[in-house]
Amino acid sequence: MDQQRHLALFARFPSPGKCKTRLIPRLGKEGASSFALAALTDLMHLFKKAACHKTLFYTPAAARWEVSAFLQHESLVSSWDIHPQPDAPDLGARLHDALEHLKRHTAIDAGAIVPVTFLGMDCFELTVATVQDSMDRVSSNPDTAHIIPARDGGYVLLTVPLHCDGHTAFVSEALPDVDEPGDLEGLWETRKQKREVYPSTFGCLETVMIVRQLQIAYEFCNTRG
Repeated sequence: MDQQRHLALFARFPSPGKCKTRLIPRLGKEGASSFALAALTDLMHLFKKAACHKTLFYTPAAARWEVSAFLQHESLVSSWDIHPQPDAPDLGARLHDALEHLKRHTAIDAGAIVPVTFLGMDCFELTVATVQDSMDRVSSNPDTAHIIPARDGGYVLLTVPLHCDGHTAFVSEALPDVDEPGDLEGLWETRKQKREVYPSTFGCLETVMIVRQLQIAYEFCNTRG
């Protein structure tokens, strides 16, 4: 593992009604939470293969026991560190907090450029190779940051040098993420290509969509007497 490279995954640890709230009209509170947990599971297993130091920056801070138990259950304790994020809506503040944490815990070799890649838990298009390429780009151009935007705003990947300020940014083509009910349809259409990489996500999505359809049908029948 290369301790001079960092992967930082930002995630709200799933609980019903507190995560993926825009998916609740389609999946329900429990279904949206289950989907988020399945996505987090797949992403952490996928990126545990990356040859770099990895940290899950989670909210809420009070979820430390649940996060630790989750890593233990998934046999990810040796692959990922964990650190709570401030419960603040400002993404800039959370990015700053994560960078300060990594600065305090990184022994940097003389002259080394330490890339830090930030990911969210909403995009199912990223690969270990994508992260590696982004880190390589920043390592070879230390005054440059690299960003892959999300199609609906925000970012799905951001790589910056750990100890450098004043970046210019190289912006790649935007990728889709899953925030809205309509995004689930696009994700579902890719199941043949991606089920092997995201088995928990697609298994959960299949289950919760069926359950939700049954709930809606039951509620409809009840309203009709």
